[in-house]
Amino acid sequence: MRMRAVILACLLGLSACAGWGVREPLNVTIADITPLEMTVLEQRYTVKVRLLNPNDAEIAFDGVAFDLEINGKPFAKGVSSRGGVPRFGEAVIEMQVVSGLQNILRQIAQLQKGDRAGFTYRIKGRLHSTGGFGFIPFDTKGEFAFPTGGGKSGS
Repeated sequence: MRMRAVILACLLGLSACAGWGVREPLNVTIADITPLEMTVLEQRYTVKVRLLNPNDAEIAFDGVAFDLEINGKPFAKGVSSRGGVPRFGEAVIEMQVVSGLQNILRQIAQLQKGDRAGFTYRIKGRLHSTGGFGFIPFDTKGEFAFPTGGGKSGS
């Protein structure tokens, strides 16, 4: 009897993972970053993350955890209990992230060098499946260019 329960649990776990139907990786990008609260020791931001699902199956999840790097350095960590991306669809998830003082100081020091035309980011994390049967990892890099002010001025 006990062996049947173990086999049934294993089969349910495997079918839940297979049910996700994820063949191609998700495309995860930052859509927006908005400062919320700035204190001496930590800063809080709202980060909107866009998830693009190129797969022919909905991805149902009920949790996201990720790390955000800026210019190759750790910047913030975030979590959310929201989830779900339709098949061949997209979703924007708003998350609260926290960054420490040293992370901000590191970024300010790099900006003061003046040799950057923008910044690069890496967002690495995982989507946790509904029901706790596993997770889908993601790891995406991107970059933002600073405005150049190349517009014409009037004479």
